[in-house]
Amino acid sequence: MHEAPLNARIGRTAPGPMFGAAMASSRARAAIPAAWPLLALLLAALWPHWVWMARRLTDGSDEPWGILAVAAVLALVWRDRDALALPSRHALAASGALAVAAALAQFFVPPIFAAGIAMLSLALFLASALPHRPAATLATLLLLALPVIASLQFYLGYPLRALTAHAAAPLLQAAGIDARAAGASLQWNGTTVLVDPPCAGIGMLWVGSFVAALLSYLNGASARRTLASGLVAAALVLAANVLRNAVLFFPEAGLVHWPEAAHRAVGLAAFALAIAPLVVFTHWN
Repeated sequence: MHEAPLNARIGRTAPGPMFGAAMASSRARAAIPAAWPLLALLLAALWPHWVWMARRLTDGSDEPWGILAVAAVLALVWRDRDALALPSRHALAASGALAVAAALAQFFVPPIFAAGIAMLSLALFLASALPHRPAATLATLLLLALPVIASLQFYLGYPLRALTAHAAAPLLQAAGIDARAAGASLQWNGTTVLVDPPCAGIGMLWVGSFVAALLSYLNGASARRTLASGLVAAALVLAANVLRNAVLFFPEAGLVHWPEAAHRAVGLAAFALAIAPLVVFTHWN
């Protein structure tokens, strides 16, 4: 009696094309970290805040520098994408609670505060998904992404201008110029030189804070070290701005005659004087 081949009795043992396609799909799903879908879900849940930020950054009411901070966070997360892991349950719960709080806050507080809560929700998620990366710097960069320049100029502009004028006066007196500070201006020989809003240093302060946060992340700084870098950045920027206004007093008071481009050159030089030691400090162990 002729016996049928074994595979005819028990079925085919070689995988078919459908099996191969299923295995390939399974491997593709496994290659996608579980954190990515949750991150996309969180970003979608926070959409009202992204819409408000996009409008604020593009309608001319604020400086669009927050785009630089957003781009930096995207680049850093993409660079560390292989280390992205599923956040802990506690972190997911806390991040979700902050997202709900951000949604509710829109009805009670100005949009910028609600967007700040949304940024903290995203920062908490990313900090838990990247446990070996500095969390404080991520939160700082995300908060710097908010359109805050106009608000800072409104609330801190005049105090910083007055502080700059009163700090620049002794420098001018040391140079032999008997200048006196009066509010946010410098007075000398019947001439009043006003420290105008651009010279308050708000923009320099934002950029200094951004550089400090970015370098702190790249150096894996702790929260304490990140705070120290931020304070050093603020001190250096304020000192550089005082020096800038003291130098600019001479052409503004008519003591010297410089080309118009010299005004911007002095500002860039003062900014460089602040950033160079900041870079050294953030790299110093």
